[in-house]
Amino acid sequence: VLESLMDKIDQLIIGGGIANTFLKACGYNIGNSLYEAELVSSASVLLDLAEKQGKQIPLPVDVVCARTFSKDAGACIKKVSEVVGDDLILDVGPETADLYASIIRQAKTIVWNGPLGVFEFDQFGHGTAVLAKAIAQSGAFSVAGGGDTLSAIAKFRVASGISYISTGGGAFLEFLEGKQLPAVAVLE
Repeated sequence: VLESLMDKIDQLIIGGGIANTFLKACGYNIGNSLYEAELVSSASVLLDLAEKQGKQIPLPVDVVCARTFSKDAGACIKKVSEVVGDDLILDVGPETADLYASIIRQAKTIVWNGPLGVFEFDQFGHGTAVLAKAIAQSGAFSVAGGGDTLSAIAKFRVASGISYISTGGGAFLEFLEGKQLPAVAVLE
């Protein structure tokens, strides 16, 4: 999906496990954080492709970490270069959230799929809250889709500021990727 989007975007904001995969591709220690090991080389290729095409994939500069994955875990803000072996990256940090919000404020079209962290736990929801509010308050045409995205929209009460909310789930991503969907084919 990300590779197919590169021809259609100016900037690609990433968070969650995807951001961890990109951080790993850039040589950062991500501790015990969720990431996709088999996609680290693909992340490197996408970063190179973006640079060659004059596009941006801004990476987190700070993150919110914990030692355990739980609703009671203590949160600690760190620069990405300060993450150690037993850290779990569970959200982008406030500096990154502000950076992403400034990018959103300049956008004319926004496609949102996925939170920036484990927003279900309040101490790891700041990044997603800032992003959600920035999208809702922007003057851009915004499309949001995916189950976690819908949950974040509901939690942060920003539905009225989103231009179109897709309930298509996985089909939303397949459509963005350029795949032919059976129901759309029939309509065409």
